[in-house]
Amino acid sequence: REARGVREGVAIYDGAPLGLHAIDGPDALALIQHACTARYDTLAPGMGRYGLMLTEDGLILDDGVVFRLAADRFLLSCSTGNADAVGLHLERILQIDRPDWRVRVVNLTHQWMNATICGPQARAVLSRLTDLDLSPGAFPFMGLREGRVAGLRARLARVSFTGELSWEINVRPRDLPALWAALLQAGADQGIMAIGSEANHVLRVEKGFLSLGHEADGTVDPWDLGMGWAMAAGKGDFIGLRSVRLRRASGRPRRELVGVVPGDPDTALPEGAPLTPGGRAAASAP
Repeated sequence: REARGVREGVAIYDGAPLGLHAIDGPDALALIQHACTARYDTLAPGMGRYGLMLTEDGLILDDGVVFRLAADRFLLSCSTGNADAVGLHLERILQIDRPDWRVRVVNLTHQWMNATICGPQARAVLSRLTDLDLSPGAFPFMGLREGRVAGLRARLARVSFTGELSWEINVRPRDLPALWAALLQAGADQGIMAIGSEANHVLRVEKGFLSLGHEADGTVDPWDLGMGWAMAAGKGDFIGLRSVRLRRASGRPRRELVGVVPGDPDTALPEGAPLTPGGRAAASAP
């Protein structure tokens, strides 16, 4: 019911647990370029770009969107479970690898709360609460804008974890209850509903988005998951690039993520079930 509400109408969910780090200073861009797989030197202020963060052995540590606020100011979003690990990873770079870089990293995960409005009717509902221009031309996908929503100071990001039209609305912790109530009231005639993390997870997997902890478990590289496109070409060296290239050049077989759809749409595949020839039941272990 919750997933259908997002696909067909409008819903809100609590995005506050997602990790968020502020990165600023004269060498902020250098740190972002070094730590992430995408290219950010071409990113305009007020826009974001998706990318991966790899370990030194070329395996996926985390994924997220980097937003550029100014020439030397960035916001880096990451997964909930890896928020602290990403912060420590960046600090290790600054303290051990590049102590000469002038960068400040601040964990904002608990400093901003987040209500995300999503679904085909999200623009219509949100426009009732803000004077910001939400049209595709003025507020494109991956855009970041600051303004007021329901009279509250907010920072809005047009990104999507569900695959549907979405805005993350970031406010001060004290303002989240008022924002949440205003969104529910503004979308009441559209059947707006609050959804949980399970529906969010179902929707992102449907869209083929990366699922940290399931598909990225510390043993896979971008090509294992069909995400080689996230490795920017022509940006120079970054953490994990050499290891990924050596692994791919070895010719050794690697696991590959594929999608599986049951022949009967009403049949749920048990998690951890083996795939067998012809769908026959696997023989029990002796």
